Amino acid sequence: MSDKLGEIIKNTLAAIESGKEEIFFIAETSRNETLRLTNELSQLKSDISEIISQVDAQEKVDRQKRMMLMEVNRSFQKYTQKEMIEAYAEAKDAQVTLQLLQSREAQLRKRRDELERSLNQMRATIERAQNLMTQVSMAISLLQGGIEGALNFQCHEQRQELGLRVIKAQEDERRRVAREIHDGPAQTLANIVLRLEIAGKLLEYDPSRVKAELMDLKNLVRANLQDIRRIIFDLRPMALDDLGLIAAISKYLDNFSETYGIECELLIEGSEKRLFPTMEVALFRLIQEGITNVAKHAHSSKVKIVLNFQDDWTSARIQDYGKGFDIDSTMQTPGEHFGLIGMRERVEMFYGRFSLQSCCGEGTIIEFSIPSRLEGGDKP
Repeated sequence: MSDKLGEIIKNTLAAIESGKEEIFFIAETSRNETLRLTNELSQLKSDISEIISQVDAQEKVDRQKRMMLMEVNRSFQKYTQKEMIEAYAEAKDAQVTLQLLQSREAQLRKRRDELERSLNQMRATIERAQNLMTQVSMAISLLQGGIEGALNFQCHEQRQELGLRVIKAQEDERRRVAREIHDGPAQTLANIVLRLEIAGKLLEYDPSRVKAELMDLKNLVRANLQDIRRIIFDLRPMALDDLGLIAAISKYLDNFSETYGIECELLIEGSEKRLFPTMEVALFRLIQEGITNVAKHAHSSKVKIVLNFQDDWTSARIQDYGKGFDIDSTMQTPGEHFGLIGMRERVEMFYGRFSLQSCCGEGTIIEFSIPSRLEGGDKP
């Protein structure tokens, strides 16, 4: 029965992976089409602006020619027959030219509206594809790393509790990402759009300042790209998949130390081994949350992380040398200490062990252990 179920899961994973590649292809194709449509729309708007100017100018010519024709008709005795014919021909030509320009303007506006609708559809397709990619990735992760553990739950209440915790973790992560994007890249992009409009106006009045403005914008875009890459790294560090847990933690600690000016020491005990993806992510998040608490609350110039790989357990120890705190009073006010409580709950989700030691003025030590399960190996 177990072998049959394993085969079913294997086939399901293969089908999902294939679907994920198709979704990625759709997303990339939509992005390329969006870029093409955006460029075409930009050129089209420039053409519309140009033809509007031509229509305005031709309307003035048309009015002048019609007024001239009215004057000739009203005072026909002053003009020769040739002059009257020329006035009529010029008025007619001006009217035809105006109609052609107006017709062209209407065609361009119609095409612009079609492009804008197509762009909105492409963006909606990209958004749906990204949402599907997230859901598929989550499904793959759960199947790869959590299916065996889920099958071992004999109690319905335990399965329900796990599901609620997973949902809560997902919602918390979505809120965090939304907040980071709103406070970071979204604000920067709005500033970039505003400054691009200013640069466009400077082209008309002070072209010499445009180059400096564009250089500032270039630096702003680079900084925004770094923020986006950081958010992506926080969501799912690429090094975690490619190089393993230690490489991902080392990279994160380098960025952390550079950002906060806190010295980070990482010690490895035992031999590193690849765990199930969900467990590696859990360990990474626990260490991430632990040192984030150091930056926010400890006022410590140094943090020491010890990661210990054992046969049956993988454990970590996070020690700072800051101000410390009273554990009893802190844990009794959970509304202000979601970080520590979230760490404990994440450990308990994997049936691990969590301990906290702290004393005012003497720093803090956080320790946790999670049962190890090697990929393709036995359960702990």
